[in-house]
Amino acid sequence: MTPPTPTATPHSTATTATLSTAGADVFISYARENRALAEQLAAALAQHGLRVWWDRELIAGTRFAERIESELGGARCVLTLWSTDSVQSGFVRDESSRALESGKLIPMRIEAVQLPLGFGQLHTLDLLDWDGDADDPRLADVLAAIAAPRAASAERPATAALPLRAAARPRWRVAAVSAAVACALAGGGALWKQHADATEADQQFRDGLEHQFAREPNLESARNLYLSALTRQPNHARARYYLGHVYAQLGQPALARAAFDVALQRPEQLDAAQRADAGKQVAALRPANEPTPVRGAAADAINIHIDINRTNDHAPAPEAQAQAHPNSSSALPAPEPVAHSLPPRLPLPNNALGRLPNQVAALFEGDRASRISATTSLILDPEALSDAVPLAVTRALSLAALTQPSDTQLSGVINTLVLLQNALPGTLLAHEAEIERLINSARPQGPATQLQADKLATLLQQAQGQRPAAYIQIANDAQRPLAQALSQRLSDRGYATPSIEVVGAARAPRLSEIRVHSKSDRGLARWLSKVMDEFTVEAPQVSTLRNTRPRTDTFEIWLGADLCTTRSVARCKPAP
Repeated sequence: MTPPTPTATPHSTATTATLSTAGADVFISYARENRALAEQLAAALAQHGLRVWWDRELIAGTRFAERIESELGGARCVLTLWSTDSVQSGFVRDESSRALESGKLIPMRIEAVQLPLGFGQLHTLDLLDWDGDADDPRLADVLAAIAAPRAASAERPATAALPLRAAARPRWRVAAVSAAVACALAGGGALWKQHADATEADQQFRDGLEHQFAREPNLESARNLYLSALTRQPNHARARYYLGHVYAQLGQPALARAAFDVALQRPEQLDAAQRADAGKQVAALRPANEPTPVRGAAADAINIHIDINRTNDHAPAPEAQAQAHPNSSSALPAPEPVAHSLPPRLPLPNNALGRLPNQVAALFEGDRASRISATTSLILDPEALSDAVPLAVTRALSLAALTQPSDTQLSGVINTLVLLQNALPGTLLAHEAEIERLINSARPQGPATQLQADKLATLLQQAQGQRPAAYIQIANDAQRPLAQALSQRLSDRGYATPSIEVVGAARAPRLSEIRVHSKSDRGLARWLSKVMDEFTVEAPQVSTLRNTRPRTDTFEIWLGADLCTTRSVARCKPAP
């Protein structure tokens, strides 16, 4: 019987071998930049009797994601070509993770690079500086590696062995035939034949990655594709993992936590970096054991506006003051002249920036997975978000103004737009001029970028006139004059100050506190702390209520239980 002539079928971004309905002998996964070498390797392996499916560039109109999934599942062996470009490729890493999970991965370096997390501990072949010679003795190691891991599979059902193409071959060429036979035996005929739903789910997952990692990411499309994939395959941990990032960046933290939690229930489907990142995000999202917000400060119901175009826009009408403070004293000091149209804030000093510049720089890193993780981490960190905004906007402005920004630069701009969409009005208005410049510079960069810029523009418009809210809690009635004076000061500077509440000494903290609702602007909190220090002669403790979801910047001011009792300060009510 005349043996069939082996051939290699092209595919793209990753490589595979597929020449029969039973699946290829070798699937080669590689980065598009290494296509020429992958083609040479596929041809060399084909010369030794192996069927190779090797290229992701399929014919126009082909459902390439579905085809790749099918070939990856049906191939007997997966050969990954690690290079500078492939270690950065989400597709190559995903294909290699699949092969590792199934026990058929053969990693090989074609450049002297450090392997991605999760692959560094594997025995890895080297084919550095290979010139495409099919008779290069180093190919013997490759062929032996293909065969060796599967030598113990002889008890599995046998399939037709590949025919020997010549009676007399060098010893290392005989290994090629052994490799083909071993791979065929390991396949077991029906192995890696997936259910139609699983195949479709994997296609939708890959399509979601295409949208999330595109030059102009489309988070909404990525979310919908991941959800469709999970409808068909609920245990798809990687779809859950990436969906968690999408939810976080779209401002849906509860859904993000649920997605990360479920992804971690199947850790074997995630690589080490993904497991570590998912754990970090879950920790940031996990509800802390924190105090319940004060009555009336269900911040999502707050929607208090001012006209910021008025000269003295922070001074409420006398009747409004009386309504807000029914027990206020007529002896309150005169309102301060308003020097600014917005409530004052104190920026974070340069010597207190800490790791924040590095965290912001990660939004613009070359590695796409790192950019996504950095964006999510800043969005989920209420104590860093508002202070990260000016740093990110400054950097994004310089990139958005470029005539032709690179993919990485444009992605950093979009990450900044998404970051800003998660900020509260106080932060947006504090940097309004710079944000408007960024919006105008980003819009011409492409349709997806324009979409994010338009969403931010809408939020910036909605922020106009939003007033921060300060809820003042007192431990006893002796503190009321002090609280009234403080409330008047805040009202004069643009805060909404609902009625003062007496909480009692048992509920009040011993020392004065400012409790910041979630992502409320830290610059406003620092100014409040300064004012509290002036009124109570002590710097208040500042804490974060992470589980609140305010629409506008919201703060709780708690006067310490010992104020005006064991420790008297100015404006305390005199003892009877």
